Amino acid sequence: YIDIVIFIFGKLHDNREIKGSPAMFLLIAPPSVGVVSLDLLNDLLTGGDGGGDGNASTTAEFSPFSEMLLGWVFVLLLLLLRMCPTIWKNPSVLGEYWAYVFPLAAATTATIRYASALNTVATEGLAVIMIVMAISSLLLVFGRMTFHVYKCIRRKAQWKDPLFRMEKYSTR
Repeated sequence: YIDIVIFIFGKLHDNREIKGSPAMFLLIAPPSVGVVSLDLLNDLLTGGDGGGDGNASTTAEFSPFSEMLLGWVFVLLLLLLRMCPTIWKNPSVLGEYWAYVFPLAAATTATIRYASALNTVATEGLAVIMIVMAISSLLLVFGRMTFHVYKCIRRKAQWKDPLFRMEKYSTR
């Protein structure tokens, strides 16, 4: 994973087309899932409750490596948001923009787990911000895809999917 991240960010200056692409956001998902799984594993090994009942109040309840990974998720998220997601361009393949939704949902899940373990106002506020971001991305992607489908139905645009091209099936 680290090699892939270094390679992709190293090639950004050569290939400007990947800057802000939905595929870049997929880099957020593995460490987000890692945060949750490492913390669950830590709870299993230490006999902790994982913050499930809301009584956890110290960082000892949340594994340090999980905190480090969550920090990496936020650094990566800030870098990718700074590169401006390219949701306003026409999608190159069907469903391309849905790659924005899953990684943000995974990061939100990790943040909610962190907030439930620490049970502080700051972490709960961070979890609420991530929830709003995840829901907003879902609605934005749904709206963008609906708009593009509408344009395709009116024959103002088409899916440029490599498996399906209108030129092959044209009735004109």
